[in-house]
Amino acid sequence: MTDRISTHSLKDITDQVISVNKFIGSESNLVSYTKPAHRRDDHYLFIFQKSGKSKIVIDFKDVELIGSTVLSILPGQVHYGVAVCDHTEAWLITIDSNFIANDYRAIFDHHYFQCTPLALPDAQSALLDNCVELMASINRDRDGLNFLPHVMHSLIGACVGIFASAYQQVENGEEAVLRTQILTREFKRLLLLQFKTHKSTSDYAADLNISPAYLNEAVKLTTGFPVGFWVQQAIMLEAKRLLYATDTTVKEIAYLLGFTDHAYFTRYFSNAEGQSPSVFRMNYRK
Repeated sequence: MTDRISTHSLKDITDQVISVNKFIGSESNLVSYTKPAHRRDDHYLFIFQKSGKSKIVIDFKDVELIGSTVLSILPGQVHYGVAVCDHTEAWLITIDSNFIANDYRAIFDHHYFQCTPLALPDAQSALLDNCVELMASINRDRDGLNFLPHVMHSLIGACVGIFASAYQQVENGEEAVLRTQILTREFKRLLLLQFKTHKSTSDYAADLNISPAYLNEAVKLTTGFPVGFWVQQAIMLEAKRLLYATDTTVKEIAYLLGFTDHAYFTRYFSNAEGQSPSVFRMNYRK
């Protein structure tokens, strides 16, 4: 163990801006992409499972993919262990964060805490499969293709766009709630950047130039939970990562997360998790 969570760079996988790998799994196989749980990525990982069944752990949650599904794993999320069953066929696509359009980032950020795989209709599944096949083929045979960077940029945009479209469809598209959805996305974008310094609804409302009451109402209408719930989710998730993956003391973790009183942080963690930080660390390291 160390005092910080190590980052798994895309450069460790490839010298390109993208890596595309296909696998066909069998019972109890473990995909070669698997990494230790104490690492997180500096890039996006997109999983497109065409058929079969698989399981991955993302930020202490068991996530199961069944049938034709997509799943996005964002930079910073800790994940490990891709267990696959017979006749599972899937693509693993890793992409440099700089190649993800801002509009798509906002959609993925909105679903950051859910870690939910989404089923794809047959038509979308076939479309995505064709797109990824072409992208993989061009990435393998790069010689002799003029305007290669432009071609790959376009294909990455098309592929990521299909993933983003699947996540976008989860949200309610009614015009009456569109404003609240946009506001909630902006809040979650800020949350991922500022949760160590912003602890109250007023902090985020000030950054968004709206009243705390309106922000809270918008977020609750869109997600079912108030701002405070999501702030706690962000803090607790990073606290768990640090407790599990590093040897940083509880006192130091409290300060890293913006708490000036480590005793208060211990109470905060215990109330949310039902156990103290030290007990959580001990239980998860068994």
